[in-house]
Amino acid sequence: MPIATRTFRVFVSSTFEDLKEERNALQREVFPKLRALCEQHGARFQAIDLRWGVRDEAGLDQQTMEICLREIRRCQATGVRPNFIVLLGDRYGWLPLPARIPAAELDALLPHLPPLAEQWYRLDENAVPAEYCLQPRTADFDWAPVERTLRDALANAARAAGLPAKELIKYEASATHQEILAADRQHVFGFVRRP
Repeated sequence: MPIATRTFRVFVSSTFEDLKEERNALQREVFPKLRALCEQHGARFQAIDLRWGVRDEAGLDQQTMEICLREIRRCQATGVRPNFIVLLGDRYGWLPLPARIPAAELDALLPHLPPLAEQWYRLDENAVPAEYCLQPRTADFDWAPVERTLRDALANAARAAGLPAKELIKYEASATHQEILAADRQHVFGFVRRP
């Protein structure tokens, strides 16, 4: 019977563009030493840094945030602590669109949304409960202006509809902010770079 090995799975979160050097230093200098230390004590170390690991297809399929949040849950499921590192700098970061919105919620927002929303969010009646899913895009499509328009419209509509603060997160919070909220705060290392 194989012996169970403890695995330290640590999710690395940050905005990307302004903290590339710090993330590179972690990958190059810190994580190899942590791997070696864990191996000396019969454990394993895995750094989960999805800024380099989310495939283009997943991004085009609008799955980036769902993948990130799922990986955070997997890191937490090991029961080994710490399991989350956040690097904070000068930027708030990318504001993703929600990949899925409960049907009842989006139906309440639709009167406040441009027709563009119905073009990009399609009802999935097979989901229980029913939900609207953000549609995939192609690599050659100029997504940034559409994403910005949809994000602003959804955030304004959610506020106009009086959604509670917890429900506004998916419309207004950056990817890094959403990752931090998903983390178990007792088992996080946070590093702040001051300008």
